[in-house]
Order: sequence, then C-alpha cells, then structure tokens
Amino acid sequence: MEEDLLQRLAEESQSYSKRQKAIARYICENSETVSFMTSRMLSQAAQVSESSVVRFARQLGYSGYSELRRDLQQLIRDRLSAQEKEEPVQEAEALKQTVDTGSLSLRSIMTGRNQRALEEAVELLNRADRIVVQSGLGMDGINIYFANSLRALGFDACSAPGGLSREIFELDDKSALLIISGSYFSQLFGSARYAREKGAAVLVVADDEAAPMGNYANVMLPGKGIIAVAALIEALLSALENSCGRSLDMNLAELDALHREYDTYESGEN
Repeated sequence: MEEDLLQRLAEESQSYSKRQKAIARYICENSETVSFMTSRMLSQAAQVSESSVVRFARQLGYSGYSELRRDLQQLIRDRLSAQEKEEPVQEAEALKQTVDTGSLSLRSIMTGRNQRALEEAVELLNRADRIVVQSGLGMDGINIYFANSLRALGFDACSAPGGLSREIFELDDKSALLIISGSYFSQLFGSARYAREKGAAVLVVADDEAAPMGNYANVMLPGKGIIAVAALIEALLSALENSCGRSLDMNLAELDALHREYDTYESGEN
C-alpha cells in the first residue's frame, strides 16, 4: 500500500467540504468498524447522504466505496499482523474479544473458523436456485437490505417476515433460507425447522456461537454483538461479489447516474 489511507485523510481534511470532513472524521475515528460497513451504514453514521459517501470514495481515486473499504480492511489487517509479531495472541483469546464502545475487533471476526464458514456460506448460496432471507431480534429490516443486495448481484432472492410466511412455505430442496438473528428468537425457529424438513439449505448468521438456532444450520456464521454480525454480513456480500464477478458499487453507480439525470439529489455541497 503506497500510502496509509487514514494518514492521507488526516493530512487532506482541511481541503474537504463539510460533508467530506464528516465522512473522513468518522472513518479515522472508527476505522475498524467502517472497514465492514456498507456505504449506507457509513452515510447514516456520518449523517450525510449515501451518494456523498460514494462520491468521496471516487474523489480519493477509488473505483467505488467497496474498493475503499477493501483498502481499509487490508490496512487494519497489516496493523494487526504487525501487532501480533510483537505480542502473539491465541485464537481462543481472539474469539473472546467483543465489540467495546462501538469499536469492532477484527480478530473476533476474521478467525480461521469463520473464514472456512464464510467459504461454505458462499457455496451454499451459489448452489441455491432461490434464497429467502429472514431477520429478527434487534436486526429487523436487515433481511430487506440483504435480499436487495443479493438481487443486485443477480440472485433470485426475497425477504420474508418472521414466522411461517408464504415465502417460507415455498421453500424446497433447491432453495436456501438465510436467517440473521440474535441468539434467542423463537419466531424464527419454526422457519428453520420447516426449511430443513423440506430439504432447503439453512445459513444462520447469529450474534453468538452458542445460539440455539445453530442446531438447524447447515452453515453458521457467529459474531459477538450486532456490529460483529453486520461485519459478517458485509464480509459475506464481499465474498459473493468476488465469486459471481458482479459489483454492488456498479449497481449503485447506475442509480447515482439516474439520480443525476432526473435531479433527485438534495441541493448542497458534496
């Protein structure tokens, strides 16, 4: 990496607009968390529009926000690697690290176990003819976001409300059910059990490796807290982008062009 992204943001911040300064400040102060945030998450956290985040990434010379995020992930991995050479950390200790005051510990996410599970999750979703996404217990609404992202990548995907909905009843042995949830949420247990009985594959992303929902999972991705789960979701989307050769940023760029053409952006600086 020719230049430290965080150092560059600090050095150039005086020349940024008000919104760009807000984005740069949030990235510098929350670099580990931002490395797995979507452009929408970052825009909400920095209190700017999502289009401002995308334009800022391009102004920095990236093809899109995903490339900026990957650069930031690599920067943090490099720093963690250098730190581990000075003071080795056992994986068992790393797994105990959790989210503290909103700062995500990448060691609690990027373990060898989760890396293998991530690869299995990508294979599971790629095999499915149809994917249904459910979420609950503090993560309501993320099912809609993830299903929309999957469709942008070319998957046949839909979101479903909690419980045994029409989307769940239509599951078969060529389908996959993705459940994103806290540790204990009984409304989703019926969906998982029904899916397994119908031969559908079940992928569970939960906020604890001991979550009972894992008993129904073909593959499970456990995090520690909601922010860790969000990081796993973003890691999964990035892995799917690589596997299918499509880009969420390209889709967003097309929407950006349409917004510009029809003048639907809010007025003001970037």
